[in-house]
Amino acid sequence: MDLNAIYGTEEFEEREEHYRTVNSDMVVNADVCIIGSGAAGSILAAKLSMAGKSVVLLEKGGYFEGEDMNQRDEDMLPLLWKNSGANFTDDLRIAIAQGSVLGGGTVINDAICIPMPVVVRRQWRNLGVNIQDEEWDRATAEVSEAIHVTKVSDDEINLNNLMLKKGCTLMGFKEHYPNDRNCVNCMRCGLCHLGCHYETKQDVRVTYIHKALNDPKSKLRVFCNCVAEKITGSDGIIDGVEGHFLNRIGSAIHSMRVNAKLVIISAGSIGSTQILMKNSIAKDKTGKGLALHPAPFILGDFPFEIRANQGIPISYTLHEFGVTNGVEDGGFLIQAVYLPPLQFSMALPATGRQGQDLMSRYNYFTMAGVETRDDPNGVITLSDFGFPRVSYSFGEKELDIMSRGASIISKMWFRLGAKRVITSHMVKRELKSESEIPELINAIKKDPKNLLVGSAHPQGGNRMGSDPDRCVVDSNCKVYGFRNLFVCDASVFPTAVGVNPQMSIMALASIISDRINKNWDDFVSE
Repeated sequence: MDLNAIYGTEEFEEREEHYRTVNSDMVVNADVCIIGSGAAGSILAAKLSMAGKSVVLLEKGGYFEGEDMNQRDEDMLPLLWKNSGANFTDDLRIAIAQGSVLGGGTVINDAICIPMPVVVRRQWRNLGVNIQDEEWDRATAEVSEAIHVTKVSDDEINLNNLMLKKGCTLMGFKEHYPNDRNCVNCMRCGLCHLGCHYETKQDVRVTYIHKALNDPKSKLRVFCNCVAEKITGSDGIIDGVEGHFLNRIGSAIHSMRVNAKLVIISAGSIGSTQILMKNSIAKDKTGKGLALHPAPFILGDFPFEIRANQGIPISYTLHEFGVTNGVEDGGFLIQAVYLPPLQFSMALPATGRQGQDLMSRYNYFTMAGVETRDDPNGVITLSDFGFPRVSYSFGEKELDIMSRGASIISKMWFRLGAKRVITSHMVKRELKSESEIPELINAIKKDPKNLLVGSAHPQGGNRMGSDPDRCVVDSNCKVYGFRNLFVCDASVFPTAVGVNPQMSIMALASIISDRINKNWDDFVSE
């Protein structure tokens, strides 16, 4: 079997990487098996393999390149997104965006790169996480270089984001500035959520995975279209992973067995929790403390064209009220954002003729969202069929934060000349003047069930910390009670980070990779 290759069940004529089609059951041996190829899994795979370990990386989604990403919502949602984008909490109130593709969420995100806030680092240490600032700083610098993080230049800020900038200045805010992004020579097509057709976004597939696959010292095999189901072993020692290869419609067609000396689960907050629960690992501790960064949106309808879908979707952020400005408890960021037409229509608080009316104004809207740093209010359980079920309720704090942020954005749009404001509340969906903002605040606080909210940042569920009775993993991300089983991804976050979490996840994965490489003999019996 070829090393430094990608395997999958899809038939391709030509791929950028060395590719092989899987046509039978497989049994492979490796030093390390990693489940999940997103922001954490790919970094772990690259750093461990380039340090001389043989690594098998399993990804449930497919292997797709820029040429496959045709910028059409109806094609890319089922190809790149978990559950084709129809991924909700159990009450269908919150849509949770997640990737299901080689590269995970880094393929469909907006490339925002905000380091782990200093406030959050300190809070985590107080909760028993033994990672010092020097490690965070070193890992952040390493990741930033690897994924080519640069600041958005003034000429890259589109009109939608400029409206946020103007609104911040008009209202006297001080802490607002362009974002850092992992993108090189961005084509500004505005379709980051559908994968980067031009491969200018430096997601982990085109950076970490590509580098590892083309490093002669590494020993990496990537298996796509492969779902991990069973973690095997006994007496606190894991000996491998079992699962199945899937065809495009999700049916199991071949079995997969990986014999491994060390196993790392990096399938995200919901996916990693599902695997642990299905294998009865860390019983009564998994699935607790899920945070979502719930984000309601506010639209401003202007008498001139904004064409917000043209250009970088999120290039500017208001930090005044967020953890990045030293806010210790809760807080929020405000980010300009826009969506491709199909996703935009699905997010609107109206259907039928009202929905058509709103879509007819697509080019005239500004849009911004309230990224809420929530408490870990959510819980993940399994259905009778073994599927993850996410239950989440807003606390008073979250409702206060979201209403405050929605109020600020509404004032901005009106003061910049909007003729009306469209909210994400199903009952109070339209404001005709600034005087109606208190009604929106009241609606959010008193009737949260009618508030449409999105989330792209599930965090928590398998808490990291020093208390083995309450935490799933220690500060090395090693599962309590096991010598060689790790969980490393956003699921181990003890709190929400309060910023787009990509850099926090990547930095954590870099830190844990170094610790595993350094202390290999402590975790593995040769």
